[in-house]
Amino acid sequence: MEKWEQQLKNDVNTSLPTELEQRISKTLQQLPRKKRRSKFIYGLSAAALALIVTTSLPFISPTIAETMKNLPVVGSAFEFVGNIGMKKGADDGLATSLGEQIEFDGHLVTFTETLYDGGEIHLGYIIEMIDPTQPPNFLGNFFELFINGKPAGSYGMGGNEEEVKEGMYIGAISIRLREDVPDSFLLGLRPNESRSWFVQLPVEKQGDQKSFLVNQKRETNELAIVYDKVTFFPTSTELTLRLIMDEEAFFNDHFMLLDYLVTDDQGRVLQPFSGGGGGNGPENGKVTHTFEQYFEPLDTVPSSITIRPYLGDFKDTAPNIIRKKWINDELTLSQGEMGEITFLDVIKSDDVFTLSYEVSGIDAYRQANAFWLEDGDGNRYHSLKPALRVDGTNHQYQSSFETTLPIEELYITTIKMNAPNFLEELEIIIDLDR
Repeated sequence: MEKWEQQLKNDVNTSLPTELEQRISKTLQQLPRKKRRSKFIYGLSAAALALIVTTSLPFISPTIAETMKNLPVVGSAFEFVGNIGMKKGADDGLATSLGEQIEFDGHLVTFTETLYDGGEIHLGYIIEMIDPTQPPNFLGNFFELFINGKPAGSYGMGGNEEEVKEGMYIGAISIRLREDVPDSFLLGLRPNESRSWFVQLPVEKQGDQKSFLVNQKRETNELAIVYDKVTFFPTSTELTLRLIMDEEAFFNDHFMLLDYLVTDDQGRVLQPFSGGGGGNGPENGKVTHTFEQYFEPLDTVPSSITIRPYLGDFKDTAPNIIRKKWINDELTLSQGEMGEITFLDVIKSDDVFTLSYEVSGIDAYRQANAFWLEDGDGNRYHSLKPALRVDGTNHQYQSSFETTLPIEELYITTIKMNAPNFLEELEIIIDLDR
């Protein structure tokens, strides 16, 4: 026990002065992007811990304080690296501003805000590198979670992180809990392996939600899907469902690549955010798992949504690439069985290209993200963010790319894609006009 106590006495949970909290609670949208960290996702069942001790640093590093003071910030971490749901929540004033700070592998991590509307819990943070020779690996950690000091049950996590200037990273973490939590609580967080720090972050439920019980079943010989509930949160649309499959299909991973194409009553394909869940082992030859799937939020509840399950089709063969030069005129590229994409306009501002385009086909969102830019030598330039649907349209999008490439040397490249393998017997139209 003495070893555990000594480890936990090194945990850190400090707060920034008020003036710094005010600075980091503003958006970081004007900061330049340098490097994007890969997303991570995992699920855990947290084990109980015998002791939790927190201490506070007597002061904040003057170097860190000065750096934070000079940041050209004007918003929140969510607005810089978050998905469109997190950005909407921040814009709507649903985030809780923080300033808690911990030391991680010789770097300072400042938690800037939490956001919780009843769906996923989101955390924003800034990493200030004290030792620039040791890049942070914050997202590479498995974290233990606590709710008001008690270990959380099963949960899943995912995140996104970007380098915004030399020595500084900004990130957001999303957490899916498999248990009910209070509307207001302290979320404890610490690394599972080293236990070198511990922080407790206040989380408060904000915003309204609207749920619709569905309780409808669709089935085939091998798989049944029970659509339990659809919930519209300010930051996401949540689909709750159960998969009931044959034991053999489960152990053969037959439905491991199962995914869902969700459209609203206007035919708009909802951007998928994340998903996860689980369950127990086989019982009477069947396996039942419960899942939550998250998609983009909607400003108003539609009269209906359509859910089309399909199996992913990943092949090792090289894709069929379609590449054409932009000549300041409307340009249409085939995307194979999936459909086509038509580029309407290209605008260059400083070192950023913004492309406006329209998608026609089966999966508009997937198609909207399946292209990149190239120069004459075939060097690739990928979008800074996922495609953003143009307000007031169903299938028009915009994407931005950072490059010094002259517009007269711009090539637009996409790939031909196979149509999804839809499981038509499992499809459902859910009536919400009630």
